[in-house]
Amino acid sequence: MTELAKYVDKDCIKFECSFGSWEDVLMYAGKLLENKGYINHNYTKDMVELVRKCGPYIVVMPEIALGHARPNGNVSQNAIAIVRINDGVSFGHPTNDPVKLLFAIAAVDDSKHLELFQAIADYLMIDDNLTRIMNCQTSEELMKEITNE
Repeated sequence: MTELAKYVDKDCIKFECSFGSWEDVLMYAGKLLENKGYINHNYTKDMVELVRKCGPYIVVMPEIALGHARPNGNVSQNAIAIVRINDGVSFGHPTNDPVKLLFAIAAVDDSKHLELFQAIADYLMIDDNLTRIMNCQTSEELMKEITNE
């Protein structure tokens, strides 16, 4: 099992989604985490506000964004949602847009925040893992990919 698999629930994985804006993507990913009780709605709003305030720095590589916010008591459990976006969405990043894959990260504190980022980075650094994610058709298929690594 990969480190990434420890934080992802199959109910927090959605594929083939279309969105009108980056705000919509972050709100959707936040709602996935909210529905499982991992975060409250304030955390979702904070993810959006962070991009409004700081710009598209969450777009960390071509087609990939890592949505997150400060916990501020709004996270009850460490978790990651994964949303694959059909046609991509622009966050306003000069070189890495459009975003086609969003990882929404919810961590209970700063040290866990870094652990979740590291789990995603470690997974994506392995050749072909990003391709595997982009080719999965169901949340069950993706869970199998990230747990059998």
